[in-house]
Amino acid sequence: MPPAGTRRGKYLGFVAHEIKNPLATALWSCDLLKRMDTADRAGPRAEKMVDASLRALRRMRRLVDDFFTIERLHERGYEMHTENFELRSLVDGAMAALAEKDGVVATQGWAVDVPGQVLVTGDGEMLRRGLRMVLDHMAKGGVAGRARLTLVGHAVPSGGELVVRSSQPPDPLVPPVPEERPSGDPTGSVLGYALAETIFTAHGGSLQEREGALVIALPKR
Repeated sequence: MPPAGTRRGKYLGFVAHEIKNPLATALWSCDLLKRMDTADRAGPRAEKMVDASLRALRRMRRLVDDFFTIERLHERGYEMHTENFELRSLVDGAMAALAEKDGVVATQGWAVDVPGQVLVTGDGEMLRRGLRMVLDHMAKGGVAGRARLTLVGHAVPSGGELVVRSSQPPDPLVPPVPEERPSGDPTGSVLGYALAETIFTAHGGSLQEREGALVIALPKR
C-alpha cells in the first residue's frame, strides 16, 4: 500500500476534478432559476433545471461520500461494529438497497444461491455497502437493466465466499484505478469499486477476479 499522504493526494485531486462539471451545472441552474420570473419558476423549464441540479448534487454527494469513506477506512478512523451475519442476509440487504437507491429494478431476475448457514463477521452496514457497490458494478456491464447476475455463496475454512457472475460482464471486469478512467461518470460511482475493495480489505477479506467472476472473501471470527 502506498504511503497515506500520497494516496490521499491522488484521490483528492481526482475528486476535485470530477466535481467541477456537476458543481458548474448546479450553480448555473440555480442562477437561472433565481433570474426567472416568479410565474416561470413553476413551469417545465424550471422543473428541468431543478432536476439537473439534483442530479449534479447527488453525483457530487456520492463522490465526496465515497472518497471520505475510503480515507477513513485507510486511516482506521471508522469505528467498526462487528458481529456475525448470515452471508445471505447481507446479500439480500445489498440487493434491496441497490434496487431502491440506484434504480436497478431487475434484481428479481437474478439467481441467488447462498445458503443461510454461511456466516461472516464484520460491520453489517459497511459490508452491505461494499456488496452493493460490487453488484452495481457487475449489473452495469451491459445494456441498462438487462444484465442478469448469478450469486453463489459457500463456506470456506476462514469464513465465507460469494462468487458474482454477470450475463453481460463489464469489460474489463476489474476496472482501472479511478485516476486512469475516463472522467465524467454521470452517476458519481467511479470510486465504487475502490470503495468496495477497501471495505472488504479493512475486514480482513478480499475482492478478486477469478475465472470471469468477482469473488468476495469475508472472514468468520
